[in-house]
This record gives sequence, C-alpha cells and structure tokens, in this order.
Amino acid sequence: ARGGRRAALRHWNFSNPEYVTTLLHVVGNPEDGRQAYLAALETVDSIREYDVTPVDDRSFYVYVREDAHGFASRLRALLADTELLVVPPIEYDSDGAMLFEVAGDQEALQDLVAGLPNHLSVVVNRLGEYDARRESQATALTDRQQEVLDVARKRGYYEIPRQASVRDIAEEVGCSKSTAANHLRKAEARLVALYSDRSPIH
Repeated sequence: ARGGRRAALRHWNFSNPEYVTTLLHVVGNPEDGRQAYLAALETVDSIREYDVTPVDDRSFYVYVREDAHGFASRLRALLADTELLVVPPIEYDSDGAMLFEVAGDQEALQDLVAGLPNHLSVVVNRLGEYDARRESQATALTDRQQEVLDVARKRGYYEIPRQASVRDIAEEVGCSKSTAANHLRKAEARLVALYSDRSPIH
C-alpha cells in the first residue's frame, strides 16, 4: 500500500501448487502512486507477471501471478487443518498492516490467534455472527472521504493538541475548507456508526 494511498486484495486463487494469482485494487495519486506501486512490484523476485487495468483517475486494478510462497504460503499454513475462511477483501493500510475478516467456528478462530508466530502482532477488532451485508471500515467510506481522512491523520488533525487545521487539510487535497470539513464529518459519522454497531468482545 505504500506506493498508493491504500490497497485491497479483492480475489485470489491458491489452487495451483506452484503459483498464486491475485487481483488487487489500488487507490492512490493518479500518476506518482501508480508508478511507485509498479516500481515496487518490479523489485519482488517471486512475481512472474502482472497486468494493470485503470479504473479511474485515482485507482487501478493489478492482476499478479506470483510464485506460491511468501504471503500465500503463510496464509495457507495459518489455515491448514481448519475450516476457517478469509473473507475478501484483505485491506492494506499505509503502514503495511492488514485488515481482514475470518469466518468460521469461534474455537477454531481462537486457536488460530493463539497459534500465531511471535513476530506477528494481531488486534481483534470485532467478534460476532458473520454478516455479509456489514461493510468493512475501509469500504464503508468513499474514496474521497478516505483520502481526506488519511491526510487528516498524517497531518496530525486528530492529535492532542491538534497539529493541523481543516484549512491545512483542504489545501493538501485541493478542495475548499467547507468541502474538506464535510468529508471529515461524513467519514467520522460513518466510522462512529460502525463502532457503535460492532459486536461486544467478551
């Protein structure tokens, strides 16, 4: 996700023992973000081929065929001998952390978390019955809301004391102060609604 503002792994295929194919949706700066992301792909030795399809002026799809090791093999190992399902998309934030949902038996999920290697840090955001209609934190926001929210976090808008103003955010994203404030209010309201609606963790 570092080459673009954010990325989501939408689909994958692990059926071939030699290769894994994936489809990612990358949202970032129109040209710089795309070129940085593709340059990063070029440095990965395990990637055999990739193909880029533009979506709009701010996002694109990347189809990747990669040797079946690395992330694919780790995910396979974690899910071995379980009936757990990883529900697409897997979302990547700008720090490289992954956010995804797992469906299955609660005891199996607890065993999965308990059995993670020490070098992996995991945070359980929500436990409860699976609901396919429930939106994830990232996809619940529009691309523009996500962009404004990302800039606000980066500039320290949510720090105490506040390090940036709405005007600062508006100047960076190239919109009016009132538009930036409106995007922030809507994004914050959606995230608060998601937080209020989440199932309690016991």
